[in-house]
Amino acid sequence: MSLTDALNASRSGLVATQTWSQLTARNIANANTDGYVRKDISFGTRTLGEGGTVQVTEIRREIDSSLTRMYRGENSKMAKYQAIYEGIGEYTATLGEPSDDFSPASRLTQFQTSLDTLVNSPGNAGAQRGVLDSAQALATSLNNASDTLGRVQGEVSREIKYDVSDLNQALYKIADLNRQLSGSGSVSIAGADMQDEIDRQIQKVSQIMDVRVSQGADGRVSLYTAGGSALIEGDKVSDVRFDEPTGKLFAGQTEITPNSNSTRGFENGSLAGLFSLKDDVLPRYQLQLDEFARSLVQGFEGADSSLSAGQAGLFTDAGAAYDPTKLQGLAGRIAVNDAVKPDKGGTLSRLRDGIGATTPGPAGDATQLNAFAAVFDQPLTVDPATQLSDGMILTDYAANMVAAQHVEGSRAQTNYNSTRTTAETVDASRQSIQGVNIDDELQKMMVIQQSYAANSKMMTTVMNMIDTLLKAF
Repeated sequence: MSLTDALNASRSGLVATQTWSQLTARNIANANTDGYVRKDISFGTRTLGEGGTVQVTEIRREIDSSLTRMYRGENSKMAKYQAIYEGIGEYTATLGEPSDDFSPASRLTQFQTSLDTLVNSPGNAGAQRGVLDSAQALATSLNNASDTLGRVQGEVSREIKYDVSDLNQALYKIADLNRQLSGSGSVSIAGADMQDEIDRQIQKVSQIMDVRVSQGADGRVSLYTAGGSALIEGDKVSDVRFDEPTGKLFAGQTEITPNSNSTRGFENGSLAGLFSLKDDVLPRYQLQLDEFARSLVQGFEGADSSLSAGQAGLFTDAGAAYDPTKLQGLAGRIAVNDAVKPDKGGTLSRLRDGIGATTPGPAGDATQLNAFAAVFDQPLTVDPATQLSDGMILTDYAANMVAAQHVEGSRAQTNYNSTRTTAETVDASRQSIQGVNIDDELQKMMVIQQSYAANSKMMTTVMNMIDTLLKAF
């Protein structure tokens, strides 16, 4: 080896050691930075004919691709179940437990009790007032539940829009990072840091929807929905948009509506949970409430012998008789007939004699009241889409409706807690591989110092030899 080769070798060693020192210092400085991946360095040598110098061949991110993929998958499931249980929880907090005084189930029981009291004392004005008050409380509880459900549905639609906006923002950031990686060179600390940022953005995306990730040797990534629809290919982004009138989701021109067997969409992530609420859970809850309201309106209309065709009974659809074409939202409109409200010009005696009665009947006649009371013993036929059984009586339907909604909320919370535990376990394993251990990095610094000193000594020795040779001439 010539003196020049030796000088070049020691110089390249100092440069490589400097890069190693910078990388290790960055590891230590970012030990607690969220999403930072520990990095290591690999060296190679050129042959003597090329100068025999040292070069950095790789800036290596210490990651486990399998664990990262597992964590993203569990994180997507966790976000889905969290969205579902939070949406259900906000509604069921208003609905109450079956035993809560303000729940529709309890209000129905209170109404039935007041009606039984009136059956035993048909002419008692206080008992009549009790029936009116409990009937109004029952209608109000259904109104409140329906109103809350409508508000939650509106919030779900807004959350979908927010998620779509956040998703597109993350996709464009990834596409921009892909472009920057193209010009960063194959071996650079900046390139490795950009890959960290890409992983952070992919993590944000995976919380919104579960995705498939394809990564090239240069670190650039392509993203696809779990069903295979392209979101990012290189630096090209397929904008995700929510078409609110149709309730569908698109990536570019491709439909990716979640939970749909006919599209190449996705099944997990907060968007999947929100769509589950929008398309399945909340409409089913609304139908359950509307079927409950229908059973009250129709049941008391059918039991009232004083009514003429088209005349509303004790419970009305905003004052009108039941119209089967207007079932949607009936729980929000159900009201007690003004004909029995003294403050509206009605008379309490119609609770005893029938809503269509034009004159008061005998004070002790409980015939119509017994017909009203029999409504509670009639088996119900309900829409199968409610997922509640046919053949239940009214009180059982109300209790089962409230209980079923709470059980579904508890199940979603259990699923959320389970997937969160799994995600945390996988993340702990992932962090043990890609996280920074300060002690290990400090030990590297000692090796780096020794390497730097050796190369520096080599360069000093060569320079002294050159000086000696120059003095000899």
